Amino acid sequence: MAKLFVLILSLACASLYAEEIYKEVDSDGVPSFSDRAVLGTEPVKIQKTSTFTDDSLQRQKDMQSPDTETKTKQVRYSARVTDPENGASIRDNSGALTLTIDITPDLSSGDKAELLMDGQKIRDLQASGTVALSNVDRGTHSFIIRVVNDHGKVIDTGPSTSISILRHAVPRPAHHGGA
Repeated sequence: MAKLFVLILSLACASLYAEEIYKEVDSDGVPSFSDRAVLGTEPVKIQKTSTFTDDSLQRQKDMQSPDTETKTKQVRYSARVTDPENGASIRDNSGALTLTIDITPDLSSGDKAELLMDGQKIRDLQASGTVALSNVDRGTHSFIIRVVNDHGKVIDTGPSTSISILRHAVPRPAHHGGA
């Protein structure tokens, strides 16, 4: 059986290179094949391999996905906190903080910006401008602006701006233990 497989494989490979294949059958009935015609051989008719390419699946994928022109025109944004500057310390006992936001270019239709404080979204933004925050806890906070598309996918993230809020700490009354 293995000899038959090798023979068929050889025949298939030879058909790639030869114009004609010839078959000869010996006295025991075992066929042999060659690319040379000799006395007692007969030509073997081999059909050329048909190749079919089905591109209907690719066409279907192309119709379902956004067109490539839209993908290549995706806007790159610069979104950052410009004031207070990175590393600033703000003293306000009420915890009030006003941030100046710069988003360039203007947001495209369907895109929106989000203001994150310490990794948590605290506000949606529609454009550059100022954002007033109140009762911000004392300590150092990280502010980031990210831009998301209408599917909620993050398409740009601005740099982190670190701002420290200095608030007066009200001392707790000392606990005096009685005996």
